[in-house]
Formats: sequence, structure tokens, C-alpha cells
Amino acid sequence: MKKPSLILLAALLIVFGAGWSFAANITIYDGRQSSSDPWYGSREDNEVEPGCVINQTWDLEGFTLQGNKLKMIGGYNFKNGNSGYTSGDIFLATGAAPQYGTVTNPAFGYATTYNTYGYDYALQLDFANSIYRIFGLTSDSRVKTAWFSSNRGSNPWKYSDDGTGIFLGQGTLMYETGLSDGSTGFLGGNHNAVTVDIGFLGYGTDFYAHYTMGCGNDDLMGHGATAPVPEPGTLILLGTCLIGISGYARKRIRK
Repeated sequence: MKKPSLILLAALLIVFGAGWSFAANITIYDGRQSSSDPWYGSREDNEVEPGCVINQTWDLEGFTLQGNKLKMIGGYNFKNGNSGYTSGDIFLATGAAPQYGTVTNPAFGYATTYNTYGYDYALQLDFANSIYRIFGLTSDSRVKTAWFSSNRGSNPWKYSDDGTGIFLGQGTLMYETGLSDGSTGFLGGNHNAVTVDIGFLGYGTDFYAHYTMGCGNDDLMGHGATAPVPEPGTLILLGTCLIGISGYARKRIRK
């Protein structure tokens, strides 16, 4: 006799379908069109920003979305950083597309600015405690820029602790390292990944995601939508399946 729990799992997979089972690549390709461009590559793969060091350890490769699980993948070591340039935070914008970063300070060094570049939320990544803190950004909120003035088109880098963002809660951060090309769909031989849950945005919310590291060497952008509200027909079908499974289980138990 098959266990009812296994039958229930199979039914759920059928009801919700492949859209709930597979991660979609939501990376925004930054538009370099020529293979003669040394930063050229499909969907950001093996590519950094113009004028920057070109190798896998600086590469931010892509955003994927599975339901409400947002994952960013790169050769860059998100947890430990590279050459002293540490991880930034994930920024989210809902509705209108955010602005690309602009130079607010022509000199080298991290600058704090009230310009949030059109982003509505900052996910402050805390790798030491494996959590991320969610802040709602206002016109009084502050963010930090990348170190190199020439790379500030990758702004913003990090949420500023002295900002006045609204704390909305926190979640568990999942970090993976040593991932292969086959498991990520990107090239380079070694990859790292950070996964967060953005379900706090609500059902079916259109959003933009952004990330960069401290030097602004690469700029990762994504565009997608959170999981939609299940349609009434789907809920009815699910309910019917559950009732049928329950009745079948009781019948088998009586026998």
C-alpha cells in the first residue's frame, strides 16, 4: 500500500505544475553586443563591467527565481569578499524600474548618500549569522557607494546602518559554494550562490533586483515577479484532491 503522504505529495506536484518546481533566470543582460568586446558574454556570464579586472573571482553571473526564492550566483565569493572588497546588499524596487548608479563623489572611497536610486527595499546580508534584515527605504534613507569613482555606475553598494530605513523583519540566508557549471547553468568552473526569500513583497509583485560588491567591479540586475496567488480553480482542484486522498486513506485503513 502506498502511504497517503506520498500520494499527497504527488498530487501537489501535479496541481502546482512545473512553474513552481523550476528556477527561472531573471538576469537583465546589460546589452554588450559584440564578441570583440572583452566583457561580452551571454547573460552576464564571464563578464564584468568595462575597465575592470576580468576573471571568474570578480564575476557576478545571474539572478534566478523559484517561487519566492531569489538566488544570485557568481564566481565572486559573496561571504568572504575578494582583495578586501566585501559583499554589498541586495536592493529591490517594485513597480517602476530603478535608476542606474551615478557618480556622487569623484574621489576614491566609500560615500554615503541619500540617493536610493529608485530602490524600495534593502536586504542587509549578514553572512556571519546566516540571516538577512529587510529594510524599507524612504527619502531619508542612506546607502553607500562603491569605492572606485569610475565604477559608481554599479551603485548602490550597501545599505547604510545610519540610515532611517524601516526595519520590516529578517529571514534565513542560504549560502552555497563550490558549485559546478552544470548545477548553475553558468560557465567558469566554480560558483557561489546566495538565496533569500522575497515573499514579503506579496503575491505576483513585479520587482527589480540589484547587487554589487564593494569595488563596483560588476553590476548584477534582475527583473521578475513573485509567485502569483493560486487561481480559484487551482484551489478547488487541490481541495478535491485532498478530499479524495483522505477518503482513499480511510478506506484502505478500514480494509
